[in-house]
Amino acid sequence: MVGLSKILRIGFLFLLVLQFSSAWGQELEPRKESEVKAAYLFTFLKYLEFGEDRTGPIIITVVGKEPFSGALDKYAGREIKGRKVKIIYLDHNSTEIKTANKCDLLYIDDSAILLQKKLLQMYNPYRPLTIADNEWFLESGGMINLVAVSRKIRWEVNHKVIKDSEIPLSSKVLRLAVNKEKK
Repeated sequence: MVGLSKILRIGFLFLLVLQFSSAWGQELEPRKESEVKAAYLFTFLKYLEFGEDRTGPIIITVVGKEPFSGALDKYAGREIKGRKVKIIYLDHNSTEIKTANKCDLLYIDDSAILLQKKLLQMYNPYRPLTIADNEWFLESGGMINLVAVSRKIRWEVNHKVIKDSEIPLSSKVLRLAVNKEKK
């Protein structure tokens, strides 16, 4: 009898461990790339210094096909430094794209890559933080380029463009970039 109860206890513990390990495995699934990129956009806004004269919503403009699979939408309405976040999506093929609107962050999707230089020029008077995720973005005059490094999403920055734009971006963002400023 003692042997049977010991076997039952071990079997029960084995099933319990198996159940918890499978539940933990589900919780530990890696986040989708689109969720990580959306979180970065929201987080970068926290590291911008907005002047006291800036009121109204913080506007994120996304140009191109919706690259975040809805992941960015969960940040709409959240507050950063007392201002609500508003997200505007513009299809790069629509007539809406022909005129730039004031925004605090401009994200250019790969589907609009051929227009990125023109878009950067159009939005320049509004001085938004500009972000994309293609290898030519920084060369085109963009500020932050999201990149995959060792299966993680990181960012590169165009130090000169950020400095010249006088956008008050925290030095923490610059220090944590994968490309450091050359002295």
